[in-house]
Amino acid sequence: MRTSNVKIFLIFISFFVLVGIACLNSGTTDPTATVDIPIIPEEPTTEPIVIVEPSPTIERPSATPTTKAEEPVQETEETPPAYFTEEFEGGIDSWSYFLMNGDENKMDLYTDNGRLVFDLQGTYQYVYVLYDEYYYPEVRIDVVAENRGKNTNNVSLICNYSERDGWYEFNISNGGLYDILVYSEIDKAYFGLQSGGSTNINMGRAVNQYTAICEGNRLALYINGVLEKEVVDNKYNLKEGQVGVSVSSFDVIPILVEVDSFSISLP
Repeated sequence: MRTSNVKIFLIFISFFVLVGIACLNSGTTDPTATVDIPIIPEEPTTEPIVIVEPSPTIERPSATPTTKAEEPVQETEETPPAYFTEEFEGGIDSWSYFLMNGDENKMDLYTDNGRLVFDLQGTYQYVYVLYDEYYYPEVRIDVVAENRGKNTNNVSLICNYSERDGWYEFNISNGGLYDILVYSEIDKAYFGLQSGGSTNINMGRAVNQYTAICEGNRLALYINGVLEKEVVDNKYNLKEGQVGVSVSSFDVIPILVEVDSFSISLP
């Protein structure tokens, strides 16, 4: 009897074990179970990363008067003027010089106190200074010059200058003479067009104003505001060119001429 009861008990236990195993192997998911979701990293962006830096602090100036609105703004680079008065207060980068005759070691050319100074210590020196920026088909030149040395010199006004053809030259001597001539680059020589004496020249150590008007090959010379001579050159017929000023020494030295101003304008 005891053996039968033991068998019945073992059968009952085995039944519950089999039911429990079946429940464990079933596909039912617990809705309350925690599920781990994989994190997919973001793909890197192709746009550059802009780092914004803080703006520097702008210091305010102290209380000083501001520039007037109507005053022109000075630019670092300016177009060289075509018509103006050069008073030789600043640089003369737009000007160049050459020596036509004489020993360059015995001359000096410089600016001082608003004047262009020709200091010629040698005989028969012909020094030319040219404005390099423009060619002029018609032009008026006014030169104010003071003689500080001997009377035996020429102050000359130059127009229609070109390296190919030559130039026109208006010579005025502190001794009271003048001439108008042409230098031919083809012939390598000076040729006179007009000459004479003038009572309009302030002779000696004095200040004079000389004016040359060049309208193509039509030439006019004024001395201290008085028309001295007009001439038309139909032979060399120089049409246009650069303008400039020249000082020459002869057999008596030293020559010291100070050019106070050089004006370029329309006739």
